[in-house]
Amino acid sequence: MRETIPVWDIWIRLGHWLIVIGFFFQQISGGDAEYIDAHATVGTLLAGWVIFRILWGFIGPKYAQFSSFPPPNPRLVTKSFKRILTRQSEEVPGHSAIGGVAVYVFLTLILLTALTGMSSSDDILFDGPFAPLLPAAMVSFAGTVHPILSDLLLVVVAVHLIAITWHVIVMKEPLIRGMLTGRKNAFDQKPGDPHAFSRVIFIRGFIFSLLILSFTYGIIGIYLGW
Repeated sequence: MRETIPVWDIWIRLGHWLIVIGFFFQQISGGDAEYIDAHATVGTLLAGWVIFRILWGFIGPKYAQFSSFPPPNPRLVTKSFKRILTRQSEEVPGHSAIGGVAVYVFLTLILLTALTGMSSSDDILFDGPFAPLLPAAMVSFAGTVHPILSDLLLVVVAVHLIAITWHVIVMKEPLIRGMLTGRKNAFDQKPGDPHAFSRVIFIRGFIFSLLILSFTYGIIGIYLGW
């Protein structure tokens, strides 16, 4: 069996799978008035996770940090895409150039979709927690943009799933296993991050997740009238 190295900490992995579950729930519940409260609650929690992920991009372990996959470089992204098409594995422990683009796109779309939902109102069943604080024109705009962003996010997820399928089946890269175990295949002179599984990282993430959860709990409470 090929040697593996530690890369993804527990908070990156947990957040990834929570996003997966949350996304599919949102797609199912989005147009159903019966589940509007649950839809709003999960959307707020997803926004909270994005905020946590942004903070984690500065204080998390090595490969969770944005410095390990800086903003998109067109040349590197093109090179990364060509390698994928020619079935050449990219020997990087963390995110590849094109994988980094996916992270930034997902974080942006999830946050914008959540914020527009939280700023929307249908004047009958639903008033987002931010809607009473905003001018009517902004509330109307948010309500118009929210489903568009949701559909765009669905397209991006579909592309992501196609890419994952290509990597796993065609390129034989165990990406799903990596997001479950936190370990990736080792490459020559490409060390992993021994701190990814450390107790310090776990405690730090736990503390920050509690802070973010408390914040989102307060927003949900405003919406539900607690």
